[in-house]
Amino acid sequence: MISYDSIYEATPESREDLRDLANRLRKALKIPSDQIYIDVTKMLEELYDLDDDFSFDVVSDNELEYGVQAQTDIIHNQIIIKESVYEGAINNNGRDRMTITHEVPHLILHQPNTLTLYRRTDKIPLYKNPEWQAECFAGEFLMPYNLIKNMSQAEVMDKCKVTASAAHYQLTHI
Repeated sequence: MISYDSIYEATPESREDLRDLANRLRKALKIPSDQIYIDVTKMLEELYDLDDDFSFDVVSDNELEYGVQAQTDIIHNQIIIKESVYEGAINNNGRDRMTITHEVPHLILHQPNTLTLYRRTDKIPLYKNPEWQAECFAGEFLMPYNLIKNMSQAEVMDKCKVTASAAHYQLTHI
């Protein structure tokens, strides 16, 4: 089970909104609409072509806090990625590919003026949770519903290079 713990509340986004954002980014990156596999390390390089204020940095594994695989610095418009995660993405490790893709919507959607500190005792509704939004976007970007809707879980895993849990989740939330 994915944890969506967050101390921030974001502007509401539905799965359909995030699907649309993923499709618009694919189009902006000139990814053919029928292309199922995305090279996420190449995507990071191409994001710079879309926004020259964007950057990403691959750091040694001990430079990020324990348990943190990658993080987004929304102030400096930068994604910071552990070296092992970046190498894993190059080698088509599904978890690492999702981790990197998960960071992208934080830059697009979660700027300081769109987030509020959440100090209530109840949980943030998913559609306002920046972590759920980022994970949903990553699923929609790496496994577009129109390309996977008639596939088996094994086919999605193979063609999209994602984990079994990511493939299952996406197929059951189309």
